[in-house]
Amino acid sequence: MQDKTKIHLTAPEVAGFWNAYTEDTLAVCVLKHFLNTVEDEEVRPLIQQALDTSKGHLQVIANIFNQEGLPLPQGFSDNDINMDAPRLFTDTFYLKYLINMAEIGMGAYTLVLSHVIRSDVRDFFSKSVSESVELYNKVADMLVQQGTFIRGPRVEFTKKTDFIDKQSFFSGGWLSQSRPLIAREITSIFASLRFNIIGGALITGFGQVAESKKVSEYFFRGRELADKKINALTAIYNKENIPAPTSSDSFVTDSTIAPFSDKLMLYHIVILHGASMGQDGLALSTAMRHDLQAHYSSSIAETGKYAEDGLDILIKNQWMEQPPQLIDHKELVKS
Repeated sequence: MQDKTKIHLTAPEVAGFWNAYTEDTLAVCVLKHFLNTVEDEEVRPLIQQALDTSKGHLQVIANIFNQEGLPLPQGFSDNDINMDAPRLFTDTFYLKYLINMAEIGMGAYTLVLSHVIRSDVRDFFSKSVSESVELYNKVADMLVQQGTFIRGPRVEFTKKTDFIDKQSFFSGGWLSQSRPLIAREITSIFASLRFNIIGGALITGFGQVAESKKVSEYFFRGRELADKKINALTAIYNKENIPAPTSSDSFVTDSTIAPFSDKLMLYHIVILHGASMGQDGLALSTAMRHDLQAHYSSSIAETGKYAEDGLDILIKNQWMEQPPQLIDHKELVKS
């Protein structure tokens, strides 16, 4: 039988590793500072676990890329951290950040896993999914124990089986009368609210400490976008008498000293908005009310424009590495 590890990496495998390596170098930087400033000794082991996981990923990917003769992305390094900077976020936020990253990791690694063939690559991404699940569960247990888990709403549902008999089931608008939300719509709204509550805190902290005025203004513009989404979706919940998720912690300290480079913070926000578009796209695919479909479509467009503006800043500052690209054979002839 042919040794599958001797098969050259496919495009999805290279892309998956390249993205994972870049994002794990970012995670190592962020988690190092979190570990250096955390005060709650129960939270510390969870940050350490996430840090060790990211470091392990870097080693595996580096070995495979070296075997394939492929260049590793530069990613981020200790040059992008100021370990002397005071804490920018609270310990509670550290937990929220970890659970959010674990949730994103579960989806991202699973997506790559569905497109790979080599057994060693499948093993890596399968293990990465399991690591994300394990971290998610441990952090969730801690948040529940501390009473700070952002819970989905508990509502009463109909007690009988029924079938849709009218096209009006799909109607609904901001001003018109509409049928009650179904369970999966409630879930999608909750997921978006929780993502924007946590993301809004992260981007607020980054805006507070960014050295570049342009980058800072960009971050606070993102804060306004997060608030807009939160207000729109909370209004739908309020109309249905559904309790909206909130947090009693502001998450952000009063520090004005940047723990990370503008490059790292900007890249971080851009990739998070990519994840946000993915989340909105999934919500759109399952939404069965026109007002929700309109909201998610508009949100995807706004988020995409915001992320594109962030990419422009990255490119203008030469902070954006070029991902692996197909060889242009015509250009080779010209050279």
